[in-house]
Amino acid sequence: MISRNKKNRGFTLVETLLAVLILAIAITGPLTIAAKGLQLTLTARDQVMAGLLAQDALEYIHFIRDTNRLNNQNWLAGLNGTSNSHTTNITGGQATCTGGNFCTVDSLADQVTLCGTSLTQCASTLLYYNASGGNYTYATAGNTPTIFSRSVSVTTPSPGGNVNEADIRVVVQWRDIGGSLRSLELRDALLNWQ
Repeated sequence: MISRNKKNRGFTLVETLLAVLILAIAITGPLTIAAKGLQLTLTARDQVMAGLLAQDALEYIHFIRDTNRLNNQNWLAGLNGTSNSHTTNITGGQATCTGGNFCTVDSLADQVTLCGTSLTQCASTLLYYNASGGNYTYATAGNTPTIFSRSVSVTTPSPGGNVNEADIRVVVQWRDIGGSLRSLELRDALLNWQ
């Protein structure tokens, strides 16, 4: 009788490939979840920043209205094509944000600029980040371009026909990390208080 020695032979090639496949599947799942989580975090960051930029523009419109009323000027001066008494720099001719026009507002530079009659025309006017001041502006010198554009439109009288009320529309647009155009719109009713 011939005796055969049974020896431990190790793994076969098929067993090794199967083990590598199982390991790859086990690692891919958590990495995919982590990548998706990072993408959602970046999207949320951009949405929060867009909301803050829209709120900044809205507060600046309130500042213009309040300053005009305190100085006995037209309550929409600086926004409707008429000059106002405070230091707002009106550029782009008679910067009117009314009548279907859109403007950019730079609260840091105290500036209102006509950018066009559609959001598409205004989308190319990007905001810049001033790292030393930690704020956003349209001044390009020494500042970093961002992905955000911001447009303001004023409808008066309000859609309800009240001449002492204006509908303020602020739209912030940006391209996300996938290249999709995103936007956030903020609306408010501005009253001509006395």
